[in-house]
Amino acid sequence: MRLTPLVGTKVWFGPRRLGWGLEPVSVEGWAATAVLLVVGWKARRSLNQPMAWALVTAYVVLAVVKGTAPGGPRARAALAAEQAGTAGS
Repeated sequence: MRLTPLVGTKVWFGPRRLGWGLEPVSVEGWAATAVLLVVGWKARRSLNQPMAWALVTAYVVLAVVKGTAPGGPRARAALAAEQAGTAGS
């Protein structure tokens, strides 16, 4: 299982607590999610369908590039153990 992002060293998105997938685990991940929601909400009437797909695609690519491998509770525990181990060194 990949515990580091593809680009950079800080993980923005990690395994979900419930279910399978990725969720924000850092301030940057939550900020990216908030920007997606605000831009999508503000532009919901004027945003054409190709632009909406481009916005969602960019968010998914960001989550993959700045996240770990997707997973569930066991993967989340492995990421927490990894982060606790690197914080102590």
